[in-house]
Amino acid sequence: MGLPIQKAPMYKCVLPVSKVEVKYRPFLVKEQNYLLIARESEDPTQIFDAIMDLVKAVTEGEVDASKIALVDLEYLFLQVRTKSVGETAKVPLMCMAKDCDGVGYSEIDLTKIEVDTSGVLENKIELGSNLIVELRPPDSKLIYEVEGLNEVEIIKPILRQCMVRIYDDENVYEMAEHRDSEIDEFIESLTVNQFEEISAYFESMPQLKHEVEYKCEKCGTVSTNTLQGLQSFF
Repeated sequence: MGLPIQKAPMYKCVLPVSKVEVKYRPFLVKEQNYLLIARESEDPTQIFDAIMDLVKAVTEGEVDASKIALVDLEYLFLQVRTKSVGETAKVPLMCMAKDCDGVGYSEIDLTKIEVDTSGVLENKIELGSNLIVELRPPDSKLIYEVEGLNEVEIIKPILRQCMVRIYDDENVYEMAEHRDSEIDEFIESLTVNQFEEISAYFESMPQLKHEVEYKCEKCGTVSTNTLQGLQSFF
């Protein structure tokens, strides 16, 4: 007779941007080992791939982590980590004092970290002459792919993915029905003011962040720092 296999409990959370309710379970020992190997590699791509694989596993294939907003992915991973390892995390932080290379630690209650979406701008931008462009948040995978590019290089791949449709009083243009070259031509025809209005929507996307206070163990300086993104927390 084989050994009994425990069935992990299931939990629920609502993703902050999409507002979709997701069911998930804690990650298992074998999955945690995979995460640790990825973290030790210090390769952002390997870490992101490990997180995507983990999210797919703990949601039993219901969530494709590459196709949800980055803050939704970060928030979901935070919930999974809380149920898997514990509700607190001890984070090492460099001293902010001049000429000090010491480290302090902050004990963070992960259950108190919330995502504020109140500042997200309207996703329908009026460009003039009753012409409106409808946008959506970029996928988490795209954000990782364009990391390191300058503003000019980033905007085209983001708008190709995130412009849902353009419409006026008479016509609706679904972006999925148009080639990238056509979309690029539309982007290049925008005025500076129109471009800035569209960019402001993406800049208003919420982020997973939390302000902490900690004391340097070397010089005793008390500093305040803002943790932002998953790698800051873990």
